[in-house]
Amino acid sequence: MKLDQGPTSIDSIKSVLKDELQRRKKAKQKIVSEREKFFNMLDQLPICFHLQADDYTIPFANKMFKERFGSPDRGNCYQVMHNQSKPCEPCSTFRIFDSLKTESNIWTSPDGKTCLTVVTPFEDVDGSTLIMEMAIDITSEQKAKDDLKQVLVEQEEHIKQRTLELELSNNALKEFSSFAAHDLKEPLRKIMVFSNRLQEAIDVEPGGVAQQYLEGMERSAQRMNNLIEDLLQLSQVASQVVSLRNVDLNKVVCEVIEDLELTFPDCRNSISVQNLPKVEADKTQMYQLFKNLLSNALKYAKADESARISIEVKMNNDCHYLISIQDNGIGFDEKYKEFFFKPFERLHGRSQYSGTGIGLAICKKVVDFHNGKLEVQSQQNVGTTFTVQLPKSNNAS
Repeated sequence: MKLDQGPTSIDSIKSVLKDELQRRKKAKQKIVSEREKFFNMLDQLPICFHLQADDYTIPFANKMFKERFGSPDRGNCYQVMHNQSKPCEPCSTFRIFDSLKTESNIWTSPDGKTCLTVVTPFEDVDGSTLIMEMAIDITSEQKAKDDLKQVLVEQEEHIKQRTLELELSNNALKEFSSFAAHDLKEPLRKIMVFSNRLQEAIDVEPGGVAQQYLEGMERSAQRMNNLIEDLLQLSQVASQVVSLRNVDLNKVVCEVIEDLELTFPDCRNSISVQNLPKVEADKTQMYQLFKNLLSNALKYAKADESARISIEVKMNNDCHYLISIQDNGIGFDEKYKEFFFKPFERLHGRSQYSGTGIGLAICKKVVDFHNGKLEVQSQQNVGTTFTVQLPKSNNAS
Protein backbone atom coordinates (compact mmCIF):
# COMPACT_ATOMS: atom_id res chain seq x y z
CA MET A 1 0.00 0.00 0.00
CA LYS A 2 2.80 2.42 0.77
CA LEU A 3 4.45 1.75 -2.60
CA ASP A 4 1.22 2.57 -4.42
CA GLN A 5 0.70 5.89 -2.56
CA GLY A 6 4.04 7.41 -3.75
CA PRO A 7 3.18 8.03 -7.40
CA THR A 8 -0.29 9.18 -6.47
CA SER A 9 1.14 11.88 -4.18
CA ILE A 10 3.60 13.10 -6.81
CA ASP A 11 0.85 13.37 -9.42
CA SER A 12 -1.28 15.29 -6.94
CA ILE A 13 1.54 17.73 -6.23
CA LYS A 14 2.15 18.20 -9.94
CA SER A 15 -1.52 18.93 -10.48
CA VAL A 16 -1.56 21.50 -7.68
CA LEU A 17 1.58 23.17 -9.01
CA LYS A 18 0.14 23.21 -12.50
CA ASP A 19 -3.06 24.83 -11.27
CA GLU A 20 -1.08 27.39 -9.27
CA LEU A 21 1.10 28.24 -12.29
CA GLN A 22 -2.01 28.60 -14.42
CA ARG A 23 -3.63 30.86 -11.82
CA ARG A 24 -0.55 33.03 -11.61
CA LYS A 25 -0.31 33.20 -15.39
CA LYS A 26 -3.92 34.37 -15.60
CA ALA A 27 -3.34 36.86 -12.81
CA LYS A 28 -0.27 38.23 -14.63
CA GLN A 29 -2.21 38.45 -17.88
CA LYS A 30 -4.97 40.29 -16.04
CA ILE A 31 -2.45 42.71 -14.54
CA VAL A 32 -0.90 43.28 -17.97
CA SER A 33 -4.36 43.79 -19.45
CA GLU A 34 -5.33 46.23 -16.72
CA ARG A 35 -2.02 48.05 -17.14
CA GLU A 36 -2.64 48.34 -20.91
CA LYS A 37 -6.15 49.67 -20.24
CA PHE A 38 -4.72 52.16 -17.78
CA PHE A 39 -2.06 53.31 -20.24
CA ASN A 40 -4.68 53.54 -23.00
CA MET A 41 -6.76 55.72 -20.71
CA LEU A 42 -3.72 57.93 -20.01
CA ASP A 43 -3.25 58.22 -23.79
CA GLN A 44 -6.70 59.76 -24.11
CA LEU A 45 -6.18 62.37 -21.40
CA PRO A 46 -6.04 65.97 -22.71
CA ILE A 47 -2.88 66.53 -20.66
CA CYS A 48 0.79 65.78 -21.12
CA PHE A 49 1.59 62.80 -18.87
CA HIS A 50 4.75 60.75 -18.26
CA LEU A 51 6.47 58.59 -15.67
CA GLN A 52 9.95 59.60 -14.55
CA ALA A 53 12.59 57.28 -13.07
CA ASP A 54 15.53 58.44 -10.99
CA ASP A 55 17.96 57.26 -13.69
CA TYR A 56 16.54 59.95 -16.06
CA THR A 57 14.64 57.41 -18.19
CA ILE A 58 10.97 57.79 -19.07
CA PRO A 59 9.25 54.42 -18.49
CA PHE A 60 5.98 55.65 -19.97
CA ALA A 61 4.67 58.68 -21.83
CA ASN A 62 1.16 59.24 -23.16
CA LYS A 63 0.08 60.28 -26.62
CA MET A 64 0.08 64.03 -25.95
CA PHE A 65 3.60 63.86 -24.51
CA LYS A 66 4.84 62.04 -27.65
CA GLU A 67 3.11 64.56 -29.94
CA ARG A 68 4.81 67.38 -28.12
CA PHE A 69 8.28 66.00 -27.31
CA GLY A 70 8.59 62.87 -29.43
CA SER A 71 9.16 59.26 -28.35
CA PRO A 72 10.74 58.74 -24.90
CA ASP A 73 12.96 56.09 -26.52
CA ARG A 74 15.05 58.89 -28.05
CA GLY A 75 16.97 59.34 -24.83
CA ASN A 76 16.76 60.54 -21.24
CA CYS A 77 14.35 63.17 -19.97
CA TYR A 78 16.77 66.09 -20.34
CA GLN A 79 17.40 65.12 -23.97
CA VAL A 80 13.78 64.49 -24.93
CA MET A 81 12.13 67.37 -23.07
CA HIS A 82 14.85 70.04 -22.91
CA ASN A 83 17.17 69.28 -25.84
CA GLN A 84 20.15 69.21 -23.49
CA SER A 85 23.13 66.88 -23.48
CA LYS A 86 23.34 66.59 -19.69
CA PRO A 87 20.91 66.65 -16.75
CA CYS A 88 19.33 69.94 -15.74
CA GLU A 89 20.86 71.39 -12.59
CA PRO A 90 19.08 72.06 -10.38
CA CYS A 91 16.08 69.97 -11.41
CA SER A 92 12.85 70.76 -9.57
CA THR A 93 11.32 67.45 -10.65
CA PHE A 94 14.09 65.31 -9.19
CA ARG A 95 13.71 67.10 -5.87
CA ILE A 96 10.52 65.05 -5.42
CA PHE A 97 12.60 61.83 -5.16
CA ASP A 98 13.99 63.18 -1.89
CA SER A 99 10.98 65.03 -0.47
CA LEU A 100 8.38 62.46 -1.60
CA LYS A 101 5.82 65.29 -1.61
CA THR A 102 3.49 66.44 -4.37
CA GLU A 103 4.40 69.80 -5.87
CA SER A 104 2.97 72.03 -8.58
CA ASN A 105 4.39 74.94 -10.55
CA ILE A 106 4.04 76.92 -13.75
CA TRP A 107 6.67 76.12 -16.34
CA THR A 108 7.45 77.48 -19.80
CA SER A 109 8.88 74.89 -22.18
CA PRO A 110 11.44 75.56 -24.95
CA ASP A 111 8.61 75.62 -27.52
CA GLY A 112 7.15 78.67 -25.73
CA LYS A 113 4.13 76.98 -24.22
CA THR A 114 3.19 77.67 -20.60
CA CYS A 115 2.10 74.68 -18.54
CA LEU A 116 0.75 74.03 -15.08
CA THR A 117 2.63 70.94 -13.90
CA VAL A 118 1.78 68.62 -11.02
CA VAL A 119 4.47 66.18 -9.90
CA THR A 120 3.72 63.39 -7.41
CA PRO A 121 5.75 60.35 -6.26
CA PHE A 122 4.46 56.78 -6.06
CA GLU A 123 5.85 53.28 -5.41
CA ASP A 124 6.10 50.93 -8.40
CA VAL A 125 5.26 47.23 -8.16
CA ASP A 126 8.92 46.33 -7.65
CA GLY A 127 9.22 48.75 -4.73
CA SER A 128 11.14 51.44 -6.63
CA THR A 129 10.04 55.08 -6.59
CA LEU A 130 8.70 56.67 -9.76
CA ILE A 131 7.31 60.11 -10.38
CA MET A 132 4.13 60.94 -12.23
CA GLU A 133 4.30 64.32 -13.98
CA MET A 134 1.17 65.88 -15.47
CA ALA A 135 1.29 69.11 -17.47
CA ILE A 136 -1.77 71.11 -18.54
CA ASP A 137 -1.31 73.64 -21.32
CA ILE A 138 -2.39 77.02 -19.92
CA THR A 139 -0.74 79.17 -22.60
CA SER A 140 -4.00 80.88 -23.59
CA GLU A 141 -5.04 81.36 -19.97
CA GLN A 142 -1.62 82.78 -19.07
CA LYS A 143 -1.78 85.10 -22.08
CA ALA A 144 -5.23 86.28 -20.96
CA LYS A 145 -3.86 86.83 -17.46
CA ASP A 146 -0.88 88.77 -18.81
CA ASP A 147 -3.16 90.81 -21.08
CA LEU A 148 -5.43 91.59 -18.14
CA LYS A 149 -2.41 92.60 -16.07
CA GLN A 150 -1.32 94.92 -18.86
CA VAL A 151 -4.82 96.39 -19.10
CA LEU A 152 -4.84 96.97 -15.34
CA VAL A 153 -1.45 98.68 -15.55
CA GLU A 154 -2.73 100.89 -18.37
CA GLN A 155 -5.94 101.61 -16.43
CA GLU A 156 -3.95 102.53 -13.35
CA GLU A 157 -1.84 104.88 -15.44
CA HIS A 158 -4.99 106.33 -16.99
CA ILE A 159 -6.50 106.85 -13.52
CA LYS A 160 -3.33 108.59 -12.37
CA GLN A 161 -3.50 110.85 -15.41
CA ARG A 162 -7.18 111.59 -14.87
CA THR A 163 -6.52 112.28 -11.18
CA LEU A 164 -3.81 114.75 -12.15
CA GLU A 165 -6.16 116.39 -14.65
CA LEU A 166 -8.87 116.64 -11.99
CA GLU A 167 -6.42 118.20 -9.56
CA LEU A 168 -5.44 120.75 -12.20
CA SER A 169 -9.12 121.36 -12.94
CA ASN A 170 -9.90 121.85 -9.25
CA ASN A 171 -6.99 124.23 -8.89
CA ALA A 172 -8.27 126.18 -11.90
CA LEU A 173 -11.75 126.20 -10.35
CA LYS A 174 -10.35 127.55 -7.10
CA GLU A 175 -8.48 130.26 -9.01
CA PHE A 176 -11.72 131.14 -10.79
CA SER A 177 -13.52 131.31 -7.45
CA SER A 178 -10.93 133.72 -6.14
CA PHE A 179 -11.16 135.78 -9.31
CA ALA A 180 -14.98 135.81 -9.17
CA ALA A 181 -15.01 136.70 -5.49
CA HIS A 182 -12.78 139.74 -5.92
CA ASP A 183 -12.27 140.91 -9.50
CA LEU A 184 -15.87 140.40 -10.70
CA LYS A 185 -17.75 141.54 -7.62
CA GLU A 186 -15.80 144.75 -7.16
CA PRO A 187 -17.00 146.37 -10.46
CA LEU A 188 -20.57 145.33 -9.64
CA ARG A 189 -20.34 146.93 -6.24
CA LYS A 190 -19.18 150.16 -7.86
CA ILE A 191 -22.03 150.05 -10.41
CA MET A 192 -24.58 149.79 -7.58
CA VAL A 193 -22.87 152.59 -5.60
CA PHE A 194 -22.67 154.92 -8.61
CA SER A 195 -26.31 154.15 -9.46
CA ASN A 196 -27.36 155.34 -6.00
CA ARG A 197 -25.13 158.41 -6.25
CA LEU A 198 -26.56 159.31 -9.64
CA GLN A 199 -30.07 159.26 -8.22
CA GLU A 200 -28.90 161.56 -5.41
CA ALA A 201 -26.80 163.85 -7.62
CA ILE A 202 -29.30 164.62 -10.38
CA ASP A 203 -32.89 165.61 -10.33
CA VAL A 204 -34.66 162.40 -11.35
CA GLU A 205 -38.37 162.59 -11.98
CA PRO A 206 -40.13 159.93 -9.85
CA GLY A 207 -41.43 157.20 -12.14
CA GLY A 208 -39.72 158.80 -15.12
CA VAL A 209 -37.58 157.14 -17.77
CA ALA A 210 -34.29 158.06 -16.04
CA GLN A 211 -35.40 156.49 -12.77
CA GLN A 212 -36.53 153.35 -14.59
CA TYR A 213 -33.13 153.08 -16.28
CA LEU A 214 -31.24 153.54 -13.01
CA GLU A 215 -33.42 151.04 -11.14
CA GLY A 216 -33.09 148.56 -14.00
CA MET A 217 -29.30 148.96 -13.92
CA GLU A 218 -29.29 148.37 -10.15
CA ARG A 219 -31.49 145.27 -10.45
CA SER A 220 -29.27 143.83 -13.18
CA ALA A 221 -26.16 144.44 -11.11
CA GLN A 222 -27.81 142.77 -8.11
CA ARG A 223 -28.80 139.75 -10.24
CA MET A 224 -25.24 139.47 -11.48
CA ASN A 225 -23.98 139.69 -7.91
CA ASN A 226 -26.38 136.90 -6.87
CA LEU A 227 -25.28 134.80 -9.84
CA ILE A 228 -21.62 135.16 -8.88
CA GLU A 229 -22.44 134.20 -5.28
CA ASP A 230 -24.28 131.07 -6.45
CA LEU A 231 -21.49 130.14 -8.87
CA LEU A 232 -19.03 130.45 -6.02
CA GLN A 233 -21.10 128.09 -3.90
CA LEU A 234 -21.38 125.60 -6.78
CA SER A 235 -17.63 125.69 -7.47
CA GLN A 236 -16.84 125.29 -3.78
CA VAL A 237 -19.08 122.22 -3.53
CA ALA A 238 -17.48 120.76 -6.65
CA SER A 239 -13.88 121.33 -5.56
CA GLN A 240 -13.77 121.12 -1.78
CA VAL A 241 -12.59 118.06 0.13
CA VAL A 242 -15.51 116.51 2.01
CA SER A 243 -14.90 116.44 5.76
CA LEU A 244 -16.96 113.60 7.24
CA ARG A 245 -18.09 113.56 10.84
CA ASN A 246 -21.16 112.70 12.87
CA VAL A 247 -23.72 115.41 12.03
CA ASP A 248 -27.02 115.92 13.84
CA LEU A 249 -29.47 116.93 11.11
CA ASN A 250 -31.89 118.35 13.72
CA LYS A 251 -29.34 121.03 14.59
CA VAL A 252 -28.59 121.69 10.93
CA VAL A 253 -32.29 122.25 10.10
CA CYS A 254 -32.70 124.52 13.15
CA GLU A 255 -29.83 126.69 11.94
CA VAL A 256 -31.32 126.81 8.44
CA ILE A 257 -34.79 127.86 9.73
CA GLU A 258 -33.22 130.54 11.92
CA ASP A 259 -31.36 132.00 8.93
CA LEU A 260 -34.41 131.76 6.64
CA GLU A 261 -36.49 133.85 9.06
CA LEU A 262 -34.71 136.97 7.78
CA THR A 263 -36.26 136.43 4.34
CA PHE A 264 -39.38 134.46 5.31
CA PRO A 265 -40.43 135.78 8.77
CA ASP A 266 -43.20 133.23 9.32
CA CYS A 267 -41.26 130.18 8.10
CA ARG A 268 -40.89 128.62 11.57
CA ASN A 269 -44.68 128.20 11.75
CA SER A 270 -44.78 126.77 8.22
CA ILE A 271 -42.23 123.98 8.72
CA SER A 272 -42.84 120.82 10.74
CA VAL A 273 -39.83 118.59 11.39
CA GLN A 274 -39.83 114.96 12.44
CA ASN A 275 -36.94 113.84 14.65
CA LEU A 276 -34.02 113.55 12.23
CA PRO A 277 -31.06 111.16 12.49
CA LYS A 278 -27.37 111.72 12.91
CA VAL A 279 -25.46 110.91 9.74
CA GLU A 280 -21.83 110.69 8.72
CA ALA A 281 -21.55 113.77 6.52
CA ASP A 282 -20.00 117.17 5.88
CA LYS A 283 -21.88 119.66 8.07
CA THR A 284 -21.40 122.67 5.77
CA GLN A 285 -22.73 120.78 2.79
CA MET A 286 -25.71 119.47 4.76
CA TYR A 287 -26.53 123.08 5.67
CA GLN A 288 -26.38 124.06 1.97
CA LEU A 289 -28.60 121.11 1.05
CA PHE A 290 -31.43 121.85 3.51
CA LYS A 291 -31.23 125.62 3.08
CA ASN A 292 -31.68 125.37 -0.69
CA LEU A 293 -34.49 122.80 -0.43
CA LEU A 294 -36.42 124.70 2.26
CA SER A 295 -35.95 128.13 0.68
CA ASN A 296 -37.12 126.61 -2.61
CA ALA A 297 -40.27 125.28 -0.92
CA LEU A 298 -40.98 128.67 0.72
CA LYS A 299 -40.28 130.65 -2.43
CA TYR A 300 -42.71 128.63 -4.55
CA ALA A 301 -45.58 128.68 -2.07
CA LYS A 302 -49.08 129.52 -3.39
CA ALA A 303 -50.04 133.17 -3.15
CA ASP A 304 -53.50 132.42 -1.72
CA GLU A 305 -52.53 129.65 0.71
CA SER A 306 -50.17 129.47 3.69
CA ALA A 307 -47.08 127.39 3.10
CA ARG A 308 -47.03 123.96 4.76
CA ILE A 309 -43.73 122.10 4.67
CA SER A 310 -43.03 118.79 6.40
CA ILE A 311 -39.71 117.01 6.85
CA GLU A 312 -40.01 113.27 7.54
CA VAL A 313 -37.56 110.38 7.65
CA LYS A 314 -37.64 106.60 7.39
CA MET A 315 -35.11 103.81 6.86
CA ASN A 316 -35.16 101.56 3.78
CA ASN A 317 -33.93 97.96 3.50
CA ASP A 318 -30.46 99.05 2.34
CA CYS A 319 -29.72 100.96 5.56
CA HIS A 320 -30.27 104.31 3.86
CA TYR A 321 -32.18 107.19 5.41
CA LEU A 322 -34.98 108.51 3.18
CA ILE A 323 -35.57 112.13 4.15
CA SER A 324 -38.55 113.75 2.43
CA ILE A 325 -39.24 117.50 2.20
CA GLN A 326 -42.87 117.90 1.14
CA ASP A 327 -44.65 121.19 0.41
CA ASN A 328 -48.07 122.36 -0.79
CA GLY A 329 -46.66 124.86 -3.27
CA ILE A 330 -47.34 125.57 -6.93
CA GLY A 331 -45.52 122.42 -8.11
CA PHE A 332 -44.46 121.83 -11.70
CA ASP A 333 -45.15 119.60 -14.68
CA GLU A 334 -43.00 116.45 -14.36
CA LYS A 335 -42.22 116.48 -18.08
CA TYR A 336 -39.53 119.05 -17.13
CA LYS A 337 -38.10 116.73 -14.49
CA GLU A 338 -34.87 115.94 -16.37
CA PHE A 339 -33.89 119.64 -16.39
CA PHE A 340 -34.62 120.21 -12.72
CA PHE A 341 -31.14 119.73 -11.25
CA LYS A 342 -29.19 121.38 -14.07
CA PRO A 343 -27.53 124.77 -13.40
CA PHE A 344 -29.33 127.87 -14.73
CA GLU A 345 -32.49 125.92 -15.63
CA ARG A 346 -35.61 127.82 -14.55
CA LEU A 347 -39.22 126.64 -14.86
CA HIS A 348 -40.67 130.04 -13.90
CA GLY A 349 -40.01 133.56 -15.11
CA ARG A 350 -37.49 135.83 -13.35
CA SER A 351 -40.17 138.47 -12.93
CA GLN A 352 -42.31 136.06 -10.87
CA TYR A 353 -39.64 134.36 -8.76
CA SER A 354 -36.10 135.38 -7.89
CA GLY A 355 -33.08 133.11 -8.13
CA THR A 356 -30.43 131.95 -10.58
CA GLY A 357 -31.40 128.31 -11.00
CA ILE A 358 -28.23 127.03 -9.31
CA GLY A 359 -29.58 126.09 -5.85
CA LEU A 360 -30.92 122.67 -6.84
CA ALA A 361 -27.76 121.90 -8.83
CA ILE A 362 -25.84 122.48 -5.58
CA CYS A 363 -28.23 120.09 -3.77
CA LYS A 364 -27.59 117.40 -6.38
CA LYS A 365 -23.81 117.83 -6.07
CA VAL A 366 -23.95 117.60 -2.28
CA VAL A 367 -26.04 114.41 -2.29
CA ASP A 368 -23.83 112.82 -4.98
CA PHE A 369 -20.71 113.55 -2.93
CA HIS A 370 -22.30 111.72 0.00
CA ASN A 371 -23.02 108.61 -2.09
CA GLY A 372 -26.74 109.33 -1.96
CA LYS A 373 -29.62 110.06 -4.31
CA LEU A 374 -31.87 113.07 -4.76
CA GLU A 375 -35.29 112.58 -6.36
CA VAL A 376 -38.27 114.84 -6.90
CA GLN A 377 -41.97 114.29 -7.48
CA SER A 378 -44.37 117.09 -8.21
CA GLN A 379 -47.86 117.95 -9.37
CA GLN A 380 -48.98 121.36 -10.54
CA ASN A 381 -51.04 123.28 -7.97
CA VAL A 382 -50.67 120.39 -5.49
CA GLY A 383 -47.05 120.50 -4.32
CA THR A 384 -43.56 119.03 -4.57
CA THR A 385 -41.70 116.35 -2.61
CA PHE A 386 -37.92 116.08 -2.58
CA THR A 387 -36.51 112.79 -1.29
CA VAL A 388 -32.91 112.74 -0.07
CA GLN A 389 -31.41 109.27 0.28
CA LEU A 390 -28.31 109.21 2.52
CA PRO A 391 -26.33 106.19 3.75
CA LYS A 392 -26.22 105.58 7.50
CA SER A 393 -22.43 105.33 7.34
CA ASN A 394 -20.48 106.95 4.58
CA ASN A 395 -17.34 106.82 2.47
CA ALA A 396 -17.95 109.95 0.44
CA SER A 397 -16.09 110.60 -2.77
